[in-house]
Amino acid sequence: MASFTTELIPERFHAAVVDWQGKNFPEMHFLTDSWEKYFRGQTPFQLTARIGTAAPIAELGQFAGQAKFEKAGDMTGNMFYSAKDIIRAQCSTEFGSIQQHRLTLEGAFSDQAKYDTLRIMGEELRHAYQMFWVLAHDPSWKKLGMGDVAQETMEELLSMQTGSHVLDAFNIVFNEFADNVIFAAVIDLVGKYQLEMQRVFTYAPMARSMAPMLSEEAFHITSGRRNFKEVALRAARGEYAGGLAQVQKVLNQWYPRGLEMFGSESGGATVMQFGFKDKTNAASQGEYMQEVKEMVVEPINLALIQQKLPGTTLDKAKEILWQVEEEKDYPAGLTPKDLLHVPAASFFRKRGLPEMAFQPYDAEGRLMTEGGKPLSPKAYQAYLQTVLPAKYLASEEFAKYCREADAHFGGKGW
Repeated sequence: MASFTTELIPERFHAAVVDWQGKNFPEMHFLTDSWEKYFRGQTPFQLTARIGTAAPIAELGQFAGQAKFEKAGDMTGNMFYSAKDIIRAQCSTEFGSIQQHRLTLEGAFSDQAKYDTLRIMGEELRHAYQMFWVLAHDPSWKKLGMGDVAQETMEELLSMQTGSHVLDAFNIVFNEFADNVIFAAVIDLVGKYQLEMQRVFTYAPMARSMAPMLSEEAFHITSGRRNFKEVALRAARGEYAGGLAQVQKVLNQWYPRGLEMFGSESGGATVMQFGFKDKTNAASQGEYMQEVKEMVVEPINLALIQQKLPGTTLDKAKEILWQVEEEKDYPAGLTPKDLLHVPAASFFRKRGLPEMAFQPYDAEGRLMTEGGKPLSPKAYQAYLQTVLPAKYLASEEFAKYCREADAHFGGKGW
């Protein structure tokens, strides 16, 4: 029995979301028409808001022990706008990922992988709809002197395209199917952390939205890991353009942007004080990094070892991987190029701590120098040409990174 109720948002906003779907996700009918074939026995997709349950009393922060806010208008000052910004960013990620995923749907290695992506897109649309419910059902978002914050925010969200979304990860154009699966495995995993942290949200409608969204996010992550593994194994067999080296480049592209989705490693105290999240940025990011290593990449590497060295048991593969990671010892028949590697947290960062942002760290976390000084932005960009996908390097998003790096140092290098 479902542990949530469903609601529709006001008709004009519902129609606006449906219109957005028609323009940005016209493939949705394939999902609904074939749901039973690919997801037999699972609750069919519906475009509704799902309202779950949440603790009625604030669990932490300055309002701990008090009833959570039922009306946005009861929040004042920075708290009101901080809540709006979090809702806006959450919704932007949902719309943005749909616009990204559809670009490479036809590159799927199987119909099941394609329909897994379609399901992720459908549920992301529902999550965007959920954020519209958070805004649209509460008339107190309209306040004297502030205008109709909810309507203005929803109109802005509906107008966003790839390149104008709130977070950098959602402005990167997908160029190949590895983007789809690595995004689901690495970027959607950040989404899980954000939703889990926001279960305590002191604005009650937002808190009640988290559990239903998390239940769907689990599929995104699970299918992403499964299909990432399949792409990697196919690449190692020569059945994916560019081989495993290309898959590594795609992982290098996404992982730094995932880390930045948590915000600066020094931040998070204010939202905890407001009771919007229950962990600092650094704490949640650290847990995320460990999960990517242990739950995303290590299982793929174990499968790659078993494929490369036929007859290797899982226990033996674990022993080999331990040797590789701890002793840098590759047994006969295995090389570093036969495995995937999680980039260092300092690699290719544009946001975060000053000692990392725009600094020339390589994928292993070594500061790259020349003549005793850090590499210049142009020299570092030349290095990035060797470890990132060629099509991404030709994109506006990478050009933007180069401009920001140059501006960061006043056009004078490091």
